[in-house]
Amino acid sequence: MGFIGKGLFEGMVVTARNFVGSYFDKERMVTVQYPEERVQVPENSRTFPFLVFDEDKDPAGTMRCVACKICEVECPPQCIYIVMDRDEKGKPQQRPKVFDIDISVCMQCQICVEVCPFEAIKMDNDYEKSQYGRFDELVEHLPDLLKSNEYYNRIKPTEATAVDAKLKVEKEKKAKKAAPAVAAKPAAPAPKPVAPPAPKPAPAAAKLTIPEDAPFTPEQRQWLSGFLSAVSVAGAGPVAAPGPVAAPTGETPVQQPAEAAATTEAAPAAEAPAGGWPWHDPGMGIQQRLDLAKSAPLADKLMAAMAQTDCHACGYDCRGYADAIANGGESDLSLCLPGEAETENMLKKLMQETGKA
Repeated sequence: MGFIGKGLFEGMVVTARNFVGSYFDKERMVTVQYPEERVQVPENSRTFPFLVFDEDKDPAGTMRCVACKICEVECPPQCIYIVMDRDEKGKPQQRPKVFDIDISVCMQCQICVEVCPFEAIKMDNDYEKSQYGRFDELVEHLPDLLKSNEYYNRIKPTEATAVDAKLKVEKEKKAKKAAPAVAAKPAAPAPKPVAPPAPKPAPAAAKLTIPEDAPFTPEQRQWLSGFLSAVSVAGAGPVAAPGPVAAPTGETPVQQPAEAAATTEAAPAAEAPAGGWPWHDPGMGIQQRLDLAKSAPLADKLMAAMAQTDCHACGYDCRGYADAIANGGESDLSLCLPGEAETENMLKKLMQETGKA
């Protein structure tokens, strides 16, 4: 049992001990004289998002953001607003023209960082965001949000180093994929026409004859007799097939054996390997991409109508989204966020033209 006020007395003893000890031990100095003195914030602390660019000489041209709008869609308080940039002809430029973040609404959840496939948006350590105005002054615009990769490495060295290594590996993979697998060779001369393989000679003992009741015209019987006599000779070399035999009016001409062999050996042209689609270029306008795919199957046309960023905002890459729509696995045509209404309207048009809408 203690006396009344024992807890209060013990607390005052602790306070007095720290007060006196602070004159002799700097570790007991818990007060920081802000703003003259500042506490070094931990590397993994976070405040508000910023956008990363790679080269100081060209911040707008080297920012990693491609305006895919994934962060805008996934943001819980909906404090991000993005508009894709376009040139004077209306061609999408795969960079934001408008990128606003309302920091008075931002809850610092970091979801925008986690969903970004391009490592373009990161959380800052800057906590000095107070302003005199409560509205427009608390909305940060694109120039305010742009910060260099050097700055990112300075405030979060461990995280930034890992991101740089990841981006380097991805860049090397893309370069290796884009490079031709085999060094270019001079074009080979056109192949000479190859004579059809000669039919194998029948054994000498076997005598090939045409039955009397066989349904042939005299001209056809004469041609077949000559051919069968030639191939029945043991050790005979290749026999050149006689010219075509004219069939009587109203009858189908008899196909020669050489022609039949050529028809049997003819194979359909091999399909182009997956990938390497000429329209898979985010710098092209939608009409230019569709012109390249005008004679292609429906799935290719659908793919050409998309923004070609492979941002996965729709849950697929561009190829996967097109295939899912074409085979009926996906019915929502509004998932291509970078393509906006332009892509959605074109997808609807293409589906209507094929009667699948």
